[in-house]
Amino acid sequence: MLKILKILLVTILSVIILFVVLVARLYAIKVIDIRTQVRHLDQLNEYYIQSDFTEVDESVFTDFDIHDSSIKLNDIQILASHNSYKKKGSDIGKFFIGLGASTEEANALKYEYKNFTDQFESGIRSMEIDLRLRKTQFMLTHVPLVDNGSVAPVFSLALEEIALFSENNPNHIPIIILMEIKDDWMILDHALQVIGSDQLEALNILINEKLGDQLFTPSDMMETNKTLNETIQSTGWPSISELLGKTIFILHPSNFTQTYYEVDPTLQSLPMFLGVYPDAVDESYASFVVHNNPDVDAIQALVASGFIVRTRIDAELVYEQANYDAAVMSGAQILSSDYTVGRSDLGVDEYIYLPNNKMIILRT
Repeated sequence: MLKILKILLVTILSVIILFVVLVARLYAIKVIDIRTQVRHLDQLNEYYIQSDFTEVDESVFTDFDIHDSSIKLNDIQILASHNSYKKKGSDIGKFFIGLGASTEEANALKYEYKNFTDQFESGIRSMEIDLRLRKTQFMLTHVPLVDNGSVAPVFSLALEEIALFSENNPNHIPIIILMEIKDDWMILDHALQVIGSDQLEALNILINEKLGDQLFTPSDMMETNKTLNETIQSTGWPSISELLGKTIFILHPSNFTQTYYEVDPTLQSLPMFLGVYPDAVDESYASFVVHNNPDVDAIQALVASGFIVRTRIDAELVYEQANYDAAVMSGAQILSSDYTVGRSDLGVDEYIYLPNNKMIILRT
């Protein structure tokens, strides 16, 4: 009996030690990614001061004249990367996700992206990122602990990378970033913090501090004595030529929307536009609409009303030509996909493009 107890204790202890080692390995991914990000930023600072540095030629990615003042922001369609910060998850993380969810869901997370600068230089002008607050830092993480690999883990450094690209490529098509603030799976990382109005204020300060005049904000858009929604319905969006070199942040609609709005209901101090779902287009701040299902008729109606719409070409790494066709036909301006040139783990023959092999086209 004593021998059996010893064997049982040794087995339990071994399992505990193995679990601790595995969890430590998952935490180490974040540390390694942060160090890599810091080195990458140092390399970028060197890269941009080289004598042979050449500004990106936007004409390679577009089918229109970016200096044509008659072309407005809502007149174009952009192929956007999805979960644009993500690195391929580890086998350990995949194992834990498989235990907690399903093998199919774990396999659907096995993809990764190039760093932000490489994506921009490949023609990506719209991204989707997921933001969490860990201790005192805003971080870009997909699923805490089990799928936390990131090419841009520290958000403040990611903003610096965006700023560097814009400073050195002042004629780029405006970069549109859809940012989803997340508070799910917080149990997986004890360092994650609840995000409230104070934290959103801090987020606003950070974005303004890092990007400053490179931002295009709600206050830049709104006409005097008109709401953002009213401005869109009357005057409409500015031209692409006016927005060259700018970055636009959109807060993905969620349970954070109202809290963010209440930080400043006038929108005057907010660096981010507030995205809405189709059932909230009457809100005074409605301008960008998230309509993930590429429903041609529904999206065309929203576009005709002056809204900029984001839809998804594919989801869960499942690509279907019919969805691609519907997304393009709908006229949605932001077409999100996991099969863009932003991916680092695909072959060149696996990338998708908009018509005529472009990344940004005129909406038809």
